[in-house]
Parts: sequence; structure tokens; C-alpha cells
Amino acid sequence: MASGDSVKKLCEELACPICLGYFKKPVMIISCGHNFCQSCLDQCWEGKEASCPQCREKVQEGDIRPNRQLANLVEVAKELGSQKAEEKGSVCQRHQEPFKLFCKDHEAPICVVCDRSKEHENHKVIPLDEASKEYKVGGGKIGTPNKVLIEQQNKKVFPQYAVEKDRTVAAFRRMHQFLEEQEKILLAKMEEVEKEISAKGEEHLARLSKELSSLSKLIQEMEEKLQQPASELLQVRPRLSPWGAETGSLAVIQSLIEADLLSVYTFIHSFIHSLFTLHLFPSPTAHVTLDPSTAHPQLICSEDLRRVTFGEKEQDLPDNPERFNEYFFVLGQEGFNGGRHFWEVLLGNEGEWSVGVARKSVQRKGCIPFGPHAGIWQVGKCWSEYWFFFNNGVSSSLNLSKESKRVRVTLNYEGGRVAFYDADSAALMYEYSPASFSGETLLPFFSMFSEGHLELSP
Repeated sequence: MASGDSVKKLCEELACPICLGYFKKPVMIISCGHNFCQSCLDQCWEGKEASCPQCREKVQEGDIRPNRQLANLVEVAKELGSQKAEEKGSVCQRHQEPFKLFCKDHEAPICVVCDRSKEHENHKVIPLDEASKEYKVGGGKIGTPNKVLIEQQNKKVFPQYAVEKDRTVAAFRRMHQFLEEQEKILLAKMEEVEKEISAKGEEHLARLSKELSSLSKLIQEMEEKLQQPASELLQVRPRLSPWGAETGSLAVIQSLIEADLLSVYTFIHSFIHSLFTLHLFPSPTAHVTLDPSTAHPQLICSEDLRRVTFGEKEQDLPDNPERFNEYFFVLGQEGFNGGRHFWEVLLGNEGEWSVGVARKSVQRKGCIPFGPHAGIWQVGKCWSEYWFFFNNGVSSSLNLSKESKRVRVTLNYEGGRVAFYDADSAALMYEYSPASFSGETLLPFFSMFSEGHLELSP
């Protein structure tokens, strides 16, 4: 069994220098060898030049690697800490320090190292003895989570859980009902079309049989005329023209069948679109308007702030901190900090464009890196090709089957997902890998690179 000092020393070595807690998804800066939590490093570098928080050495792109061995050691330390805690019930499992304080926000005992960590920053902390007098119930001690407090918390949580469960069940019940109704309508429509095709086929087959009989008589008559002088043969010609028209019967049948099948296809397409709209994205369209204070001087926003046009020259506008001064970008006014949202953008016939979402902290001045690592998730069109950006800022083309006239931008904040659809066909254009938005506000993003316009769909 490991000694208490050894376990304590191990836990200290496995503490992140930033949050002072155990490493969570640890990463190593290759150039200097220092380790940090991935999330802690992201917060430190947000909107700043990347440098090691410990030694301040500048960090180049691609100079960070996940430290899986360190992550494994953290798990081992947690197990050792758990064993030690069982032996000695009043020791912090994370730091192997005795519980001397009580966090009233977390309603749990903590050690002095916990008190200095970001997790308990600005929390109300009191001595453990004082808390014991306040929270002791029937002679119990504050060494483990208080049973009464847990029961009180459960009383708050379970009703919310029950409401959410009922809401989910009701949503799926509505979806099943909708699908069953649409299935009946679709099958009835297809049966109706099948009967129409069969009836038309029989009708045209009867006509074709009659025409074939007429053709047989005409052939027989021609054979007889061939035995006669040339003057008699020439009299047959006027009778050939009706057959030329009659031979189109097969084409008529085919065109009628194709028309009926097109009707079925139109119905199915309408059904899929309604399913896409009503059930995959049941929330109403987010009301998005442009923020003219962020627009590059060469982008012109309409009075209703729903349309942006690429101008011939730059406007005389103040160079405020929010405005993009290098790239032709403009952001939306409405920000999102949670939930699911979508909005649609009508694309002009001309121009090179991109749409998506961006972090509120995205760089506004000078040359801006592209891609999720820079806080921009977008798809666009340039030189007749559709494209997106990798996390390292490198673009790649999208192989789409048809030209898009309207793009739907979808945001699932909690899921960390940004996806783009052709709003007319409901076809997925591209979905970025899940990302952590770290609680930051996200804004709608628009860009025009040449003459043309983008318009928010009503």
C-alpha cells in the first residue's frame, strides 16, 4: 500500500498548474514539455497569442499533443486516493489533504488546496467545525455528503426530470402519429396512381391493337397494289400519313406514366420536406438581423438589416472596434448561448459568399485565420465550387449534387454542432465535428467576396 506522503506527492504532480485540480484531458506543449488541461489551455489562449502559461514560451501551431500516459496516471492516482480515503475518511481524494473547510456553494467539505482552485473561486467557504454545528443532523458528521441535503436536492431535480421525460415522450408520440398518417396518405396516393396507370395502359393497348389491325390491312393492300401499275401504287401514299401519327401511341403511354410518377415523386418530396421542417427542427426559425457596426465598409446592409450587398467601393464608415477592416465579413445582431437554432439564407445568382456562425470574440482587424480554431464555422462558394474549412485553416471542396439556392444554418449549442443543409431539398451539405463553445456567445456569420448579395429568408 502506498504511503500517505507518496500519494500526496503523486497527486501534487498530477495537478494542473492553472485549475490546481487533477488533469482533465491533459495535453503537452512539445517545445517546453509542460502539461495542462485542454479546457484550461483553451481558456487561457482565447483571443490571445498562444504561449505556455507556465514558462511563457511561444507555442507554434501543431505544437500540442494529447498526453495519454499522464491521463492514465491521473486515473491511478484517483484510485489510490479513493483507497486512502476509505482508510482515513476525512482526507481530500484529489489532493490528499485533510478536510478543514466547507464550501457552502457546493455543500461539501474541501481542503485548503481545493479552496485555492478555480472550482471554488468566489465561493462562500467556512471552517469545517463551524459548518458541522450548522449542518449536523441527529449527531451526524460532515465527512460525506449530507443525506438531508441530497434528499432536498433530489426534490428539486426529479420534478424537472419528470417534466422533460414527459415532453420527450410526447414529442416522439407526435412524430409516430405524424409518420403513420403520412404513410397512409402516401400508400393511398400510390395505389391511386397505380390504378390510373393500369387503366390508361389498358386503354392505350386497346387503341394500339386497333392500330395494328389497321396496319395489317394496309400492308395487305400495299402487297396487292405492288402487283398493279405504278400509277395505282402512288395512290397509296396519302393513306400512310395516319400511321405516322398513330405510331406515337407508345410514346404517349410512356409520357402519361412519367407524369403520374412525377406526381408521386412531388408528393414524397413534399412529405420529406415537411418531416425535415416539423420534426428534425421543431423550434421556430431564429429571427436574425445584420449588425451594420460589424460590416466591412464595402458591404452594404439594407434598411431592414436582412440583406447584404457587395458594393463597388468602400463606404466612409467609422473604424470602430467591432468592424471588420480587412475581410468582407458581417455578423448578426442576435447571439446564442444555448439551445438549438436555425436560420435560412437566400443566395443570389452571382457572387462568391460564405455563411455560418462565429464566436463573438472572433478577430476583427487585419488578416484573420479561417476555420473552427479561429472561431468561425462556415461553408461557402468560390469559383463555382462549394467549400468548408478544416480546423487548421485549410479549405476543402464539397461535392454537392446540385446548385443550392437557399442554405439552412443549424446550431446545436449544447451538442457543439454546426451543420448546413440545402433548405429546398433538405440535403446535408456539411456538418463540422463537435466543438466546445465554452459558454461563449455565437453570432450568425456572413461574407461576400464579389458582386452579389445574401438575404435572410423570411
